[in-house]
Amino acid sequence: MSSPIIIVGAGVAGLVCAIEIHRAGRPVMVLDAESEVGGRVRSTTRDGLVFDHGFQVLFTAYPTLRSYLDLDALALRKFLPAARIVQDGRASLIGDALSDPSLLIDTVMARAVPLGDKLRLLALRRFAQQLSIDECFSARFAGVSTREFLASRGFSASVIDGFFAPFYGGILLDRTLATSASVLLFTFKMLAEGDTVVPAAGMGALTKQLAAKLPAGSVRTGVRVQSLTVGDGRVTGVVLASGELLPAAQVIMATDAPAAARLAATAGVQIATPSGARGTTTLYFTTSGASPIPGRALWLNASASAVISHAVTITDVAAEYAPRGVSLIAASAVGDAADRSDVDLETAARRELTAMAKAAGDAAAAAKTAALSRAAVWRVPYAQFAQPPGWREHRPTIACGIPGLWRASEVLHSSSLEGAARGGQDAARAVLQPH
Repeated sequence: MSSPIIIVGAGVAGLVCAIEIHRAGRPVMVLDAESEVGGRVRSTTRDGLVFDHGFQVLFTAYPTLRSYLDLDALALRKFLPAARIVQDGRASLIGDALSDPSLLIDTVMARAVPLGDKLRLLALRRFAQQLSIDECFSARFAGVSTREFLASRGFSASVIDGFFAPFYGGILLDRTLATSASVLLFTFKMLAEGDTVVPAAGMGALTKQLAAKLPAGSVRTGVRVQSLTVGDGRVTGVVLASGELLPAAQVIMATDAPAAARLAATAGVQIATPSGARGTTTLYFTTSGASPIPGRALWLNASASAVISHAVTITDVAAEYAPRGVSLIAASAVGDAADRSDVDLETAARRELTAMAKAAGDAAAAAKTAALSRAAVWRVPYAQFAQPPGWREHRPTIACGIPGLWRASEVLHSSSLEGAARGGQDAARAVLQPH
């Protein structure tokens, strides 16, 4: 029997890559150091509570990823296409009334966004929808920052800092909005063309469903790949931390960028790696009964001194995330704030959640937030790679400079679930080409 194609990493990119290779009739083996599949897209269930490993959502408009998923089987739960902006002691709800007409009155009345900027938001929505995904990532958008692009579209500084910074700060993990405008347009397009959802069983259900498409025994978890083996000028297999040697027809690295660089170095190969990382820390709180920040819309902290950038009562979106009668809140910090200690983050989260609730007119907010119980803290130091203007001009390639070694990763497209799926698909197709 011929040696399998080995894929290192069982996240979205690795699993999509493996599905493509399996469909082509080639033997494939996926290896992952963690105890379960998923990479950064995993969920842990404890005491009836579902904790996603960092606050994450799925955009149903992702074309490549959705082609590998059975969305109906995931029992998707929808967010409201809106955000509640908390600024200067007031809360304003602004949403996509074209997607949900019930949001029209609140959006028109929202004080946080002046009328001119509301019209610019509509124009930006239309503009993004008219672009293809490839056009979103064209040079004219990839070469400028999100902040520069928004200013060029005429948005006021107050809306850039008060709406886009916390909202897209949550998506880009960068409240400075220094990320390439391409990513803004891509995500704006996805938001406009589909729903924002989570599976009832947690985000980890996505990667579990992908893994279930592979033959039994082809995915091994809890095994760490220590190094690559090289013979006759090509990569011939991998060595596990246990010392086990696994021969391979090809090796595909589907890990995060730093891990891929370390593994390639064991074969004497230096590969391009995006510089910079975006991290996030999510605190989960529970309370009996209703949450102090209720609803299916994301709460945005527009304060310039915000520690918690955004929060949501995830059980108001998906009741299955907690036992009946329990509310589960996810509060996320990004940028430098994500590196604070658990104690500092919890103190800030309680203070800022109280301010959010008070701004929405809940006089009993202080008592409610004092009664919150911290249930978990998830730190994801490498949630995304940095995507500043010009980064796409220096993207890594699928081939890694030595025969037998390839790369399947979001770094080939964009730091997103769709980018990971595209990276996995493109790598599989490259490997399956006759060489």
